[in-house]
Amino acid sequence: LSSAPSASHCPQFHAMDTLQRNGYDLARAMATLVPQGGPVLCRDEMEEWSASEAMLFEEALEKYGKDFNDIRQDFLPWKSLASIVQFYYMWKTTDRYIQQV
Repeated sequence: LSSAPSASHCPQFHAMDTLQRNGYDLARAMATLVPQGGPVLCRDEMEEWSASEAMLFEEALEKYGKDFNDIRQDFLPWKSLASIVQFYYMWKTTDRYIQQV
């Protein structure tokens, strides 16, 4: 029986496939994986929030549920609606969310 690779193996398979497609030339394979000028780094939305803002968000979520407009208006008016929504989806992956479920 063959099983599908787990998600943790996918990057390894992609890297090995890229190496093979580039004739096992490591420098060339790495150049295809990393864009010119180095890797693109982006800040996690959770890094943009202070601990007190995160606590305000949790308090607002408890009061309003997922009514992000009310959360913004009454608790976090200095944050954009997009930032609040993005924070919510990242927050759902944290231990604090899991403990509340």
